[in-house]
Formats: sequence, structure tokens, C-alpha cells
Amino acid sequence: MRGAVNVKSIIVLVIILLVGVLGVLGINTVRTYMSSAATDTEPKSVLARPLADGRSAVISWTSEKASSGVVEYGTTPASLLLRAVETESVASHSVTLTPLKPGANYYFRIRVGEEVFDNNGIPYSFKTLAAEATVAPTPMSVPTVGSSSSGGNCDVGDIYNGKVIANSLDVILCLKGQSGTSVTPVPTSATGCRVGDTFNGKKIANSMDVIECLKARR
Repeated sequence: MRGAVNVKSIIVLVIILLVGVLGVLGINTVRTYMSSAATDTEPKSVLARPLADGRSAVISWTSEKASSGVVEYGTTPASLLLRAVETESVASHSVTLTPLKPGANYYFRIRVGEEVFDNNGIPYSFKTLAAEATVAPTPMSVPTVGSSSSGGNCDVGDIYNGKVIANSLDVILCLKGQSGTSVTPVPTSATGCRVGDTFNGKKIANSMDVIECLKARR
């Protein structure tokens, strides 16, 4: 009787040991699998490239295995509340963040599944470029291209002093009967056709107005 009890106890003990060993092996296997999966999708060569408009930036990275990531970003390390999501699984990643504030500091991290990746516990960061200044072009009329090549007119395309009239300065020279190509665009002769004078009830504002005035006084 005692021998039978001992055999049962040994069997129970062996079963408990086997269950424990299998449990440990199973946990380690899961840990190894999870660790391997995280390594396969871990972002590498992370790069932030602010664009020239000052209002956007491109975040790029690579991973060993194709995956879909999310860039979580914001203007402080503690408030990464904005999100930019990849739409497909790839190994070479590129995500555009927009709209951003020009000349501002931004912080971000990359989330792949349940894993969050950053710069050793600190969010990655970049600074947007200052916005490019835009200057509206000043509208101006273009002189009509003349058809004469004999020198009888002073329009662009005509010949004056053996040279083709190429721009408004050449037109002014032709109208004033001068030669040369390097002159100030504001006439200095007392013809009443200087910038600031009045012609036909309007103030002469630029070289095109000077040309019209000179033509009228020929």
C-alpha cells in the first residue's frame, strides 16, 4: 500500500515538473518570437527632412520586415498627439507631416503595432524651415514687337545703330536718339517724360510710361 502511494506521488511530481518545464519553454518561445518580431520591424536610419515651404517635413526610415507604421508627433516631447499613418506595409518608409508651423521645433516617435520606437527613450526632433517670402510680380506691359528691320521705328525687334532693340531701355535710347546700352531707366533730360511727371492726366510711374510719353512727343 505504501509502495503504491509512493509511485503515485512520484508520477504526480514528474507531471508537475514536466508542466513547469513546458511552461517555461513556452514563455521563452513567446518571448523569443516577440523579440524577433520587434527586431524585424524596428525603425532604422530614421531621418527627418524639413521641406522648403516651412510647413511640412518628411520622416523616413527602413525596417528588415515590411510593416505599417504611425508617426506620432507634436510641438513638445510630452504632447505627441498628432498622427500620420502609413497606408501600406513596406520596408522603406516615408511619411509626410503637414501642415506644420514654419520655424518651429517638432518631436516625434514611431509606433509599429504595439511597439513604440524613439531615440533611446527620447523623442526624435527636427525644426521646420522658415517660410519662403513670396514677392508678387509687378505687372507691366510688353512693347509690341515691330516688323521693321530698316531702323524706321523704335519698337522691340527693330534695328537701331546696327543693334536689335531688345528691351525697354533700348526703346528709350532709340526714341531719344542716343547710343549705347548702359543707361539709367529714369530719363534725366527735361522733356517732361521723366518718372514722376504727368502725361495725359496720369503720373509717369515706370519705363513703359516714359516710352509712351516719348513716342507722343516725337
